[in-house]
Amino acid sequence: MRCLVVYNSALEPYSVSGVLRYFADVVPCWTAAGHEIDFLTAQAAFPLYRTFFPQARLLASDRRFVFERNLRQTWRYLPAFAWRMITPHFTRLPVKYDAVLACAQFIYEVGPARTIARRCQAALAVKIHHILHSQRQTTTPFDHLHLWSERRTARWLNRESDLILTSTPLVARHFAELETSLGLKPSPTLPTGYGVDLANLPFRDGGPGDCEYDAVLLGRIHEAKGIYDVPALWQAVRRGRPDARLLIIGDGPHREELQRRLSGCGLGPETGAVTFTGGIADAEKNRLLPRCRVGLSLSREEGWGLSVTEFLAVGLPVVAMEVPVFREVFPGQLDLVPQEDTTAAATRLLHWLNHPEAAMARGKAGREFVRQYDHRSVADREMAALEAAVVKSRKKFQ
Repeated sequence: MRCLVVYNSALEPYSVSGVLRYFADVVPCWTAAGHEIDFLTAQAAFPLYRTFFPQARLLASDRRFVFERNLRQTWRYLPAFAWRMITPHFTRLPVKYDAVLACAQFIYEVGPARTIARRCQAALAVKIHHILHSQRQTTTPFDHLHLWSERRTARWLNRESDLILTSTPLVARHFAELETSLGLKPSPTLPTGYGVDLANLPFRDGGPGDCEYDAVLLGRIHEAKGIYDVPALWQAVRRGRPDARLLIIGDGPHREELQRRLSGCGLGPETGAVTFTGGIADAEKNRLLPRCRVGLSLSREEGWGLSVTEFLAVGLPVVAMEVPVFREVFPGQLDLVPQEDTTAAATRLLHWLNHPEAAMARGKAGREFVRQYDHRSVADREMAALEAAVVKSRKKFQ
């Protein structure tokens, strides 16, 4: 099967989102089974995609806009996303695709995907990771715009999609609620989850003396991930453990602002309190994770929590700001605290740091729990669903 993945939200060549890590797990399984998987994305992201998907052809939806110097100016994204909605009408396609998979339900993913699906008479599919209407409050004009566009794409998908994958049954229910609120009959959906490659995530079986960092954050450095809670949180942790060190793995549009805030409260790079790796290869990430004592998630909205899965896989206890999906995906495995409660998060972090034997026991239990989330089984389920959608779409176009 020939499948084109539409991933238009990429802005620059170094931020690795949870969605990209999901594709990095399943796409090699699909190509190993003989399928052709290509990507439509902005040319700015090509260097990163060539690293993750060396066998894929990369089609450019946007050769004009580069954001490395203007990532904090969100208003600049709008012309780029509008342009990426237009270019699929005339992008030269190397093959006639059997399926087009939008990486999320955002309008700049689903819009281009449906355009190319029509051009190729291909199956239109999407994977929905979380529903904004169920998690995001409208506080800015951009929130209103995102929520409006989600309603628009819900109508498109309800009418035209051949396959809707979701991260969890909870997200499937949220999408059905959104469709119902729009007066639509809920679409069939297939929750498939996510997985990790346990073979490449070494278990932290050493004692606390083997650790270099006290806590770790992993993922895209974006305000939706709660990263602006870090200064207050780490100040509170350092009051209990003055030498505590935090590792932040990843990059993103709000890294510069986060670093400025950390320096402003006495946690600048000269203190050694917080270390940023930037974007790094998976091998280096997998080497660093077992060198940490506690995993940390501050996210405001999640469809699953791939970074949390990886923390559990290497045997870290995890302190997380509560989001609805965590209790469904990781029942009993996380130390959950209320959203934005940095005092409670610091207290729980200090608990695990001060009780290393309990932390090791929790870590072993977490490792056993995530054995059920194997990336190969996810890839197999999704490919079988895509193949069925192709058969369905061919009947539609006959």
